[in-house]
Amino acid sequence: MVLLIDAGNTRLKWAWLTGSRLSEQQAAVHRGVKRGEWTAALFDSARKPSRVFICNVAGAAMAKVLADYARRKFGVKPAFVSASRRFQQLTNGYAQPSLLGADRWLAVLGAWSRVHTALCVIDAGTAVKADGVDSNGRHLGGLIVPGIILMREALLNRTSDIATAARSSTPSKKGIFANNTIGAVSRGAEFALAGFADHAADALERGFGVKPKLFITGGDAKIIAANMRRHGEVVPDLVLQGLAVVAADI
Repeated sequence: MVLLIDAGNTRLKWAWLTGSRLSEQQAAVHRGVKRGEWTAALFDSARKPSRVFICNVAGAAMAKVLADYARRKFGVKPAFVSASRRFQQLTNGYAQPSLLGADRWLAVLGAWSRVHTALCVIDAGTAVKADGVDSNGRHLGGLIVPGIILMREALLNRTSDIATAARSSTPSKKGIFANNTIGAVSRGAEFALAGFADHAADALERGFGVKPKLFITGGDAKIIAANMRRHGEVVPDLVLQGLAVVAADI
């Protein structure tokens, strides 16, 4: 039994791999939360893995915590997965492959393992990333923009009138256009990111003459997908699926 961990900027996601079967993803918020509240669920001593694979984009401090807990609770030294120049048929498109975020690489790998054709991955977390892959498995690079929360924080922290009106607003996003400032800020971020996702897939199709398979993952995947013009498959555990592919290869 293998424990797979996806440590993002805001949430931790994990699943168990038994043979070729991946369990349902579980998740807990770690940003701003006391360590014991999320480690208790993740490092459940009732289940002991033979191996632990980690995708970490939450920084060195998080890496140390996860490594220490894995050793202490399970007696296992975890493997931290990073982007490589190539994995099986998939080729990294970055000029410096190691600088591609591990989460982006694994999400692309998870998507490629499902369809083996041209694809676009939208990962909607704290930051929203778009990555493209051509039909030969060549990663084409990607795009990064602030996610919904970061867009909201930018307006609420860097403006006066909008922030003041937002504090007095009744939170509501009913209708296409919001009738209050905080709702308008939130809905505006959702529309902007849906347009970003649509445009990324459009650009890939125009550039290569083939309609890419579209995958949407991350904590805000359903929100963004609901506002998009294109139809994409929402796959909440795409990074963990990529980790499972790596774990099966080692």
